[in-house]
Amino acid sequence: MSSLGAIVRGNLRNNAVHFALASIGIIVGIAAFTFFLALGAGVRQVVLGKIFPLDQLEVVAKSMTLDVGPLSLGMASDVLDDKAAEQLRAVDGVRGVFPKMKLTAPAIGVGGKQIIGNDLRTELIVDGIDPSLVQGEFSGAENFRDLTDPADPRGEKARACAADSDCDKDMYCGRPLLGGPAKVCRSHVPVLASPHMIELYNGSLRRAYNLPRLNPEFLLGVTMEMRVGASMVEAAAKDALLYERLKLVGFSDKAVGLGVTLPLAYVARYNVHFGAPEAAGRYHSIIVKIAAKDQVAAVAKAIEDLGYKVTDGGAEQAGFLITVFVLVFSLLSTIIVGIAAVNIMHVFFMLVYERQKEIGIMRAVGARRGDIQRIILGEAATVGAVAGTIGVALAFATSRVFDWVSAKYLPDFPYKPETYFAFSPQLVLLALVFAAGFCVMGAWLPSRRAARMDPAAVLTGR
Repeated sequence: MSSLGAIVRGNLRNNAVHFALASIGIIVGIAAFTFFLALGAGVRQVVLGKIFPLDQLEVVAKSMTLDVGPLSLGMASDVLDDKAAEQLRAVDGVRGVFPKMKLTAPAIGVGGKQIIGNDLRTELIVDGIDPSLVQGEFSGAENFRDLTDPADPRGEKARACAADSDCDKDMYCGRPLLGGPAKVCRSHVPVLASPHMIELYNGSLRRAYNLPRLNPEFLLGVTMEMRVGASMVEAAAKDALLYERLKLVGFSDKAVGLGVTLPLAYVARYNVHFGAPEAAGRYHSIIVKIAAKDQVAAVAKAIEDLGYKVTDGGAEQAGFLITVFVLVFSLLSTIIVGIAAVNIMHVFFMLVYERQKEIGIMRAVGARRGDIQRIILGEAATVGAVAGTIGVALAFATSRVFDWVSAKYLPDFPYKPETYFAFSPQLVLLALVFAAGFCVMGAWLPSRRAARMDPAAVLTGR
């Protein structure tokens, strides 16, 4: 085996120019193949990892459509409650069920002085989620919990104060939950915001209005007052409002896209106050965590069989488009490599013809047909491995240039990544095997022809 290896190395050195020219197509094809597969993997990580998480589904009550003349009215056919949550929890492949609840009363937010120097008033979109859905997801997630004392849900027994300094740490001096003339020490309501908001601001709004770039870490701890029951379009009696001070404790993709997300218990209390007691058990949707990503389709089908609807956030379409993109360019790369393999075949046919006497001598001194074939295929595999390595290195270098151009010349946009590529060890190995495999395929027929040569006929020149 060592002698065969020495022969292979010698032949490669003697025919280096031929092999270098023949491997150009392999290098270009493997570079393109690796580049586009790494690009697809990188984009998939951003799109399906950050924008459309694939390990969860959102379930809503199925609606019925009633056509009344030119109008089409949607009506919920069922209610999501604790019973529905138990049904979903029993589905195979589900590892967690987390209810969500929208605030059904209007709300106004007042704040922003800590960020832009002046307080702004705005309508708030508010929803509530089970705090356990985000536990461990980010630093400080343990602060996202129901802080209201169950024995004093309305702050009626809270300590009176005149300023924040009169209160304990992480508390503030503010109006009681139901209003009133005297201020009391209260706990902040922990709030989550969606990273979509930061990406939208940094990627679009700040450039349009010449505003500074915001660092998410800088925003942690920012507070604002929320007046539940108030609206920008309709006046409300002050004694009917609920006053809260919100404190941002983290960012999560589980938070509502444009608005603020509170622990579920807070939103339930507000909905009960402005509605009826049963509002505390009515959910607008339920997040279902999936044990494994390959079980998503089966779990979605089982949920629909129960009579509920699985909302489509666009993950399936995004994943499909990325897959099509990768397949198309991978096919083009494969065609390039295939054409290069044909060129490799012609080169080896030529080399076999030129080395007829050499092959005849090897056969005469005892080399078997299999030995001749292994020498030719060994040369082809080595050429493929070297060309594949160069191709992968070229793809990696090109990706770094691509990332540099993007960082320097492309404007910021939502979820702009530091790199668009994901070069995994499996991808590199696949590219090298792909290159060596095509070269071996190209050299297969020439190796068979060389192995079948009659040494006597070759050496006598017949």
